[in-house]
Amino acid sequence: MESYLILSFAAIPALGVFVQIIAAKFNIPSILLLLVSGFLVGPVFNLLDTEHLFGETFYPFVSLSVAVILFEGGLSLKISDLKHTGKIVRNLITIGYVITCLGSTVLASFCFGFDIQICLLLGAILAVSGPTVVTPLLRQMKLKQSLSTILRWEGITIDPIGATVAVMIYEIILVEQTSQAFNVAFLIILKTLLCGLILGSFGAVIIMALFKKKVIPEFLHEALTFIIVIFIYALSGVFQPESGLLAVTIMGIILANQQIVLIKHIITFKENISVLLLSSLFIMLAAQIKLDQLLYALDPKTILFIFSLIFIIRPLTVFFSTINSKLLFKEKLFLASLYPRGIVAAAIASIFSIKLDHKGIESAGDILPITFLTIVVTVTFYALLGRPLINLLGLHRVQKGVLISGANKWSRELALFLMNSNFQVALVDTKMENILEAKQSNIKSFHGSILSQNILEMAESSGYGKLLALTKSDEVNLLSTLEYSELFGKKNVLRIIPKDHKKELSRDNTDFMLFDKGITFNLLETNLISGSTFEAIDITKKFTYQDILEQYNKAIFIGVITPKNIIKFFYIGHKIKPVEGYKVIIFNKS
Repeated sequence: MESYLILSFAAIPALGVFVQIIAAKFNIPSILLLLVSGFLVGPVFNLLDTEHLFGETFYPFVSLSVAVILFEGGLSLKISDLKHTGKIVRNLITIGYVITCLGSTVLASFCFGFDIQICLLLGAILAVSGPTVVTPLLRQMKLKQSLSTILRWEGITIDPIGATVAVMIYEIILVEQTSQAFNVAFLIILKTLLCGLILGSFGAVIIMALFKKKVIPEFLHEALTFIIVIFIYALSGVFQPESGLLAVTIMGIILANQQIVLIKHIITFKENISVLLLSSLFIMLAAQIKLDQLLYALDPKTILFIFSLIFIIRPLTVFFSTINSKLLFKEKLFLASLYPRGIVAAAIASIFSIKLDHKGIESAGDILPITFLTIVVTVTFYALLGRPLINLLGLHRVQKGVLISGANKWSRELALFLMNSNFQVALVDTKMENILEAKQSNIKSFHGSILSQNILEMAESSGYGKLLALTKSDEVNLLSTLEYSELFGKKNVLRIIPKDHKKELSRDNTDFMLFDKGITFNLLETNLISGSTFEAIDITKKFTYQDILEQYNKAIFIGVITPKNIIKFFYIGHKIKPVEGYKVIIFNKS
């Protein structure tokens, strides 16, 4: 028995990570495969019994895991992104949430005939979305930045709101006297706001103070942050159940927007642990559904309910939330066409459905399978619809900017030249002195690893379409090209020739080598010291590309700028044919 328990504990995250790998390989939303895996090992083949495996610790584990995931989501939210979209986000998480919640309630009553209180609870649960489903879909779709910002903010901030309303309705269901319902609702909202704001801010301040005063060794920063997150969540829950979700979200947002201490290493750690927790959670939550519940949910009235959420409730929500906004009709249409449900809906449904079912509340047990089927259908539908709809409406993210890994002197000079040629450029470096030098030259720059999830998401959402890997580390350059190839396309992800070909880890990446054979990082730096500068030379009928090659035979040829102001960098084996109207970029001694 002990061996079985150990094997079960080990198998859950192993299966989750394996499913994530398969999903990434075939470009399938991972949440779908995770849920299907949970159904298979749980209700279908009865290989995993979560109640027996975890006992009373199951829901505390789920709650703490969701807290960590929401904290990580909060770390990705920059207030500066709301400059032009803040009012829309505010409307979506207030007016929009009310419409979604009440609309879902009416639909549940019509389709299932549940008691109105159960319908309200189901409506509150299904009105939330979440970063675990929205972020992967946005990454897959390459949506324009403004719409991506709206959906990401809505998906993350609406989770604690939905959890609070669900708790309020749950407590009202347990109240025997209807006259007490208003008092219960008011106290829950007040206590949740106070606990969330006060404890969330307190947790963020504690982390910033400890980091700034260097009280804690740097190698313990991640562990300390993790402990503070779960402690703040647990402490907030003592005063008001589920208020911890608001607290940890606020913690994440505060830390993401402060300028006092660096938290890049914290973000990377949270990204990694969130992936592991998410992979395990969806499998565990899906596995606890009974087979008869799953079969009950596969009913025409449930399908009618779900598609009414997609085609009626969501469009109404977006319509009323975007009145008097500057969004175009096609942008509103897309917002109305993306609202998948995620881990928070699954967790809340699991907790309250079973609690009410144990108390003998009729139809409470049906909430769980309906929620899970809603998650499966909405994620599948929106994943299939999203990319074709973006193509149809022309809402692609503009990807003309150049992201440069490495903010060394040569990279900064190249960035300045490109900026003067009206290109969007950003530098990424782990060395703070390089970043400070770049900022002094008014070059947009980011301190951190080019391989981090946070930088990757920034690149996705900010209009960058090319990566130049120009660091002194051959390993980092190689890994960054592998990481960004899927995002930008292989020919848009280029690296400098490695210093030692014998230590080259990849045998099939010659297409990614910048400039020409023999052009190493050391050669570029040497030429810079000896006075070489960047020039853009026009190709004309009288002065052809061949003439430029002959006249500047000792120059390093960097790339070309087309008449449509598109930059193309040269790489070994490239087939770019510069013609009249092009500008050739060279690095040459004046």
